[in-house]
Amino acid sequence: MSREVLEKKIKVLHVVGAMNAAGLETLIMNIYRNIDRSKIQFDFVVQTTEKCFYDDEIIEMGGRIISHPKPKKGLRRYKDALEKTIKEYGPYDAIHSHVLFFSGVVLPVAKKQNIPIRIAHSHNTSDSKTDSILRKIYRQFMRKEILKNSTHLIGCSKEAGEYVFGNSPVKLGAAKHFPNAIDLTKYKNLSKDKSYLIKELEISTDATIIGHIGRFTRQKNHVFIIEIFSAFLKEDPNAHLVLVGDGDERDNIVKLVHEKRLGNNVHFLGLRKDIEYILSSIDVFLFPSLYEGLGIVLVEAQAAGVPCVISKQIPVEADLDIGLVKSLNLSDGTQSWISAIKESMIIDTPKWDNLELALIDCGYDINASSQRLLNIYCGDE
Repeated sequence: MSREVLEKKIKVLHVVGAMNAAGLETLIMNIYRNIDRSKIQFDFVVQTTEKCFYDDEIIEMGGRIISHPKPKKGLRRYKDALEKTIKEYGPYDAIHSHVLFFSGVVLPVAKKQNIPIRIAHSHNTSDSKTDSILRKIYRQFMRKEILKNSTHLIGCSKEAGEYVFGNSPVKLGAAKHFPNAIDLTKYKNLSKDKSYLIKELEISTDATIIGHIGRFTRQKNHVFIIEIFSAFLKEDPNAHLVLVGDGDERDNIVKLVHEKRLGNNVHFLGLRKDIEYILSSIDVFLFPSLYEGLGIVLVEAQAAGVPCVISKQIPVEADLDIGLVKSLNLSDGTQSWISAIKESMIIDTPKWDNLELALIDCGYDINASSQRLLNIYCGDE
């Protein structure tokens, strides 16, 4: 690609932690795959030197990955690195910051470097930190910096927007709801077919398959998932649990599974690119998160026609309201969760036309979201 052609494109700098397979990263990649790349180029600032799940695909699509020092090594070092990146790889038409409250560091640098479109994007309803006095001061200060230096505030749910940007009428009026959209074409002709996982796992054709997809972090509540499944297995000895993902807590969960002697029935599938086919193979999707900005995988599960049993901590926007979701309190006992799983297993799969209409009405069509984001980058929204 010639420099002349490149300069005609809208150049956007995404600021993330690392481009691994998780909710916000999946959204960015869904956008990148479907946005008009003849009009736009994405670059990525990351806080790691390790190769990540989406790196190869980003490079194949013409994006660049620029490593910065972790903020804990010093804010001055991070700010200097960001300024250098903007000067060397820019000029940028937009900066899109996905790093929660830390956007309060990113956006002032972007404003100083005259980037016209400066987006703060909230993807979660918690930063997983304790509510210490210092943490509260940090959040308050960063919120002020975000509001002062951003041109656009967007959140994947109402709760996610309020968490980072505040809940006063002025702030709520400024923040826009931007759902975590998915590629509907992947699910249009997808049929329920348990044989996909049955063959891979070499389990019986009449097995009950419960699935969970998510990073192995405290947020996703894997310990509770194992607790629920262990009790469910006593009632259905032919049940199997598939866990898709990776993360710091994986080794602890593997150890817990072996301690409970569940190794023959719990399957760790790692990071996968065939999520829609895995979803088409399971009977129930289990999602008892402690908190979520939205939970894009819950949207994907419903798109695949899978009944879902979730915690009430999940924002209501993630429920397509088509009868596939049952929500419970985390304080409810395991028997309540087991009952919900059993009730969900007899739910009829909705027709695709109804699913598609609900997904579009709720704002989960990636084509519409990509165009909307392009309009923001161009300054038209």
